[in-house]
Amino acid sequence: MRCSKAGKYLSSYIDHELDAQKVVLLESHLAQCELCSEELEQLRQLKGLFKHVQSFSAPASFRSKVTTQLENLPSKGFSLFPAFIRIAEAGAFVLAIAAGIMSGGMLINAIAPQHKGEQVMAALSLETFEALPPDSLGRAYLAVMEGRR
Repeated sequence: MRCSKAGKYLSSYIDHELDAQKVVLLESHLAQCELCSEELEQLRQLKGLFKHVQSFSAPASFRSKVTTQLENLPSKGFSLFPAFIRIAEAGAFVLAIAAGIMSGGMLINAIAPQHKGEQVMAALSLETFEALPPDSLGRAYLAVMEGRR
């Protein structure tokens, strides 16, 4: 057993809440690990401190006052508002994308209505660039594209 796992079991071990198999594994680890044994001893001392704490009882009317205050709190109930917000955000995102696509199409048609944007698309192509250095990425792209034709 590793120290990280043993540390998780120490409190349950003190309270006698572990099954027999885990007790055997933990005790075997504690016999070999001084750090975990020290941590166990510190937890036992802390638990011992709580045994000597003086307990106080609440006044008889305390329970009824707390219950009354809880009953007077306004109930929030079930709300679909958070789900509505998520759906509205998604809808706004879809509308923004659709508006961008539509405005791009209208822009291309307004610039070159007789060619329906063919010239605009050709102007954006890498094939229209000239004077590319021989060792550039653009030149390599054009060489690959020309080879495919």
